[in-house]
Amino acid sequence: MRIAIAALFALTVAGPAWAQSGPSFDCSKASNAIEKTICARPELAKADRAMAAAYAALAGKLTGAAKDHLVKDQTHWIASRNKACTGGAEEIARCLRQRYEARVENLAAFGQDTYPFVSEQTLFKEGKVGKVSYSIDAAWPQFDGTTADFSNLNRQFADQSRKGGDEAIPDRQSGSGAPFDQTWTYDQGFTLQRPSADAVAVAIKFYGYTGGAHGMSGTTAYLVDLRTGKAVPPNGVFAKGDTWLKTLVPLVQANLKKQFRDGKPGFEDAIEPDKLAKLLREPEHYYFRRDGLELIFDAYVVGPYVSGPFTVEIPYATLKPLLAVDGPLGGLR
Repeated sequence: MRIAIAALFALTVAGPAWAQSGPSFDCSKASNAIEKTICARPELAKADRAMAAAYAALAGKLTGAAKDHLVKDQTHWIASRNKACTGGAEEIARCLRQRYEARVENLAAFGQDTYPFVSEQTLFKEGKVGKVSYSIDAAWPQFDGTTADFSNLNRQFADQSRKGGDEAIPDRQSGSGAPFDQTWTYDQGFTLQRPSADAVAVAIKFYGYTGGAHGMSGTTAYLVDLRTGKAVPPNGVFAKGDTWLKTLVPLVQANLKKQFRDGKPGFEDAIEPDKLAKLLREPEHYYFRRDGLELIFDAYVVGPYVSGPFTVEIPYATLKPLLAVDGPLGGLR
């Protein structure tokens, strides 16, 4: 924790370093593998400067409970980064890239509209059962604000994250019966967006491997209404009736068909109007970003594993007439 607090202090006072080519701290004083890895790689040094600048800019705007919350969350973020990013140089670098990218995006979201009081919660676990080693590195958001009761939502995020981690721990039979030494993993992180003053969009991204030919990855999205403390499905975002669905189906279908034609194989039958309408009623696909809606379809949903996820972006200019006036995005109309 002493390292984390010292690093956090450095973020608030090392402003001139952001204009240089190095990271936000003095590389001549780098004392651990993480700092040395950042100093050795220009792209990581740049990411560290960007994160430090985003944090300092936000901290400078906040006061009272909001600033205290941010400082505590940043201290936790640095400590969890140091704990999770271990191994060889390439493993550390990959871990740092993922964490910095998400943190910069989340700090930007924290600075838009009223500070949302969202903190990062983490789960780290390693072990071995028989021939199977396992590693769990999961992070999820916790809503700490007082605008509503977020307890059920927070419990859902925590339970789902722990369930994902538990699946990466083999039972005694699976571990001892493995044909060779292997490693099972569960990695999870999240990013946030602020599409409106009343809402925070959450995208939880995960990857799990529990044997077999390949692992499984995906993204589950939520739109959290800060007024109610609940995640809102599409029919709570858009005006009553099916006008929104009748508008989205042909737009999404046309976009996906174009992606299929452009060399990314997909399942034509999965995007037939009736099936696509059913799919678009599912809330986990909707990531309402600051600049528009990103629809995310994981592997196997509309295409094979080899194609990976499919995304469709729709600008708010198209969506505004469809939004419910009293919904979490009603202010965009």
